[in-house]
Amino acid sequence: MLWGVSGPIFLLDYVAGVTGALAIALSVRALVGSRTRGEPLSAVDLAYLTDRAGLACQVGVAALRRAGVVHLGELATLSVDGPPPSGSAPLVRALHAALRRPQTWAAVLADPGVARSLRRLVGRLVRDGWLLTPGQRRRLALGTLPLFAVAAVGVTRLVDSAVEGRTAGGPASVVGLLLCCLATVLGGWWLCEVPETGAAARRLLRRHRRTYAELAPERRPAWSERGTEELLTAMAVFGPRPLLAVDPRFAELVGVDPERTRPREYAKTAR
Repeated sequence: MLWGVSGPIFLLDYVAGVTGALAIALSVRALVGSRTRGEPLSAVDLAYLTDRAGLACQVGVAALRRAGVVHLGELATLSVDGPPPSGSAPLVRALHAALRRPQTWAAVLADPGVARSLRRLVGRLVRDGWLLTPGQRRRLALGTLPLFAVAAVGVTRLVDSAVEGRTAGGPASVVGLLLCCLATVLGGWWLCEVPETGAAARRLLRRHRRTYAELAPERRPAWSERGTEELLTAMAVFGPRPLLAVDPRFAELVGVDPERTRPREYAKTAR
């Protein structure tokens, strides 16, 4: 039955099958992690969704620095002088506690209190639906299986026709089917890269990037006219580069790479 149709008709059926399989994969991706609960996200939370623990800690210590609490010491160390700002996020308080004695940034990141605070942060984001559970990530990966199944049908027709001498249509149909199979496999492979963030988190990050587009590093905003909240939001949404513009020495001490233009997850959240 599979081979009882002409090449052009089979190619049209194949494209229809790919369209349906792609719709399934994209629907699963759009629905899994689409519901959230809990309180509104802080800049530290947004930073974790954007680029995980490293950026979250950089935003947290930047909040302390802008509050005048963190000071630079000798041998690339940091220390605090004074209490953390009132209402600080738990990670900010953990960073403050780690800096009660002079520390390098690497030592701060390895501090047990900071590690515990990060685990609690991740647990809360998972509980509230912003980060995906392992089961949800498996469902996303399984949503791509129809694409590979359709590709397998197309490849089977091509191979069977070549081995058994059956016709798969004219040269144009064969080349078209081969290209479609290749595109299907590549599309399935691309969608197999499952994000850690849920659909709601990806939508939120895209919305923030549109809302705060004027704070993007490539726009070169005048930070002398901006407040601390805008700086922290820009770091959380676009990565740590804004800190280089306002406090370059401090930014380098906390691991901001001037050559890195975008966070790892920047492109992924666009999906």
